[in-house]
Amino acid sequence: MEKRQHQLADYLPEAVYSCDLDGRVVDFNLAAVTLWGRAPRLGAEYWCGSKAMYTIDGEQLAHDACPMAIAIRERREVGRVEAMIERPDGERRYVLAHPRLIRNVGGDITGAVNVVVDITDRRRAEDLLRQNDRRKDAFISTVAHELRSPLSPIMSAAQLIDSTDNPATMKRMAGVITRQARMLGRLVNDLFDASRITRGELPLHKVQLPFERVLQVALDVVRPSVEARRQALSVTPVAPGLLVECDDVRVAQLIGNILVNASKYTQEQGAIAVAVRVAGREVTIEVTDNGIGIDASRLADIFKLYSQVDQGDLARKGGMGIGLSLALDLARSHGGTVQAFSNGPGHGSRFEIVLPIALAATLH
Repeated sequence: MEKRQHQLADYLPEAVYSCDLDGRVVDFNLAAVTLWGRAPRLGAEYWCGSKAMYTIDGEQLAHDACPMAIAIRERREVGRVEAMIERPDGERRYVLAHPRLIRNVGGDITGAVNVVVDITDRRRAEDLLRQNDRRKDAFISTVAHELRSPLSPIMSAAQLIDSTDNPATMKRMAGVITRQARMLGRLVNDLFDASRITRGELPLHKVQLPFERVLQVALDVVRPSVEARRQALSVTPVAPGLLVECDDVRVAQLIGNILVNASKYTQEQGAIAVAVRVAGREVTIEVTDNGIGIDASRLADIFKLYSQVDQGDLARKGGMGIGLSLALDLARSHGGTVQAFSNGPGHGSRFEIVLPIALAATLH
């Protein structure tokens, strides 16, 4: 009967082990060995088979202070308890322990059995949800700020136009309204496009046209920012015979987002360089700046939706954390990639867009 019970315990997916009244581990199943990463010596080890134990907050917990020890020593049920166990290889797992006292037919306590559930995946999922909630809250706050930013000068310019008969002033204020409305439209479009890409609903309309035309549209997007910040923008000439087959609006948006990002994180009177290279059926667009740079640990994160580089005052001038994520998605939708490189804060950045859309052709 005892052998059969042990076999049944080995079929259980959760770790199960038992201790006698002195706390010696007297039995355990295969799932316990998997969880602990080791098999304890029966009758020679106490309270638990893990290498080490910790509270849920990471404070080391003596084996004789674990839930199983408390249940046996104090002869009482302790309920479910969350803790962490450490394996011999140093890996830690979150667990939920359910120690229960064992009684014989006469009702006397003879030991305790513990069912230990590995909840590591659940805890990590919960942590990720909490992080996403914090990012969502930060994003909503940023969206409110970013959408409000162009509205204020639009309102001021409109009020000034309403109160003046000076043609020069009216023309200047009309320019303010046009530029700010264009910015507002771009923010709304970024939001809309990010949502559509996430749902897989953004269609591509590919056409064949000169790549130089696509690049010029992208450069028009960043020129107002470059001029306002008195930055130097240099562009290597593009071969006039280079044809591309792509969604020209989306590729211009992709390159434009990278350029806007470069201008945003480059100080006034800084420099931005654009170079285009062709190799076989791929075109590479390299955008280099001498701006604030990026810490190596953040190079992958900057392409995540709603993520922003945190680099002090310049970062607070940033957008909603959509531009780079959108750029990466647009590149991937064309079968390409976008990568970021930097030697760290203060050393500028380099973005490399690779698109397999170049055709070896000559315009006629």
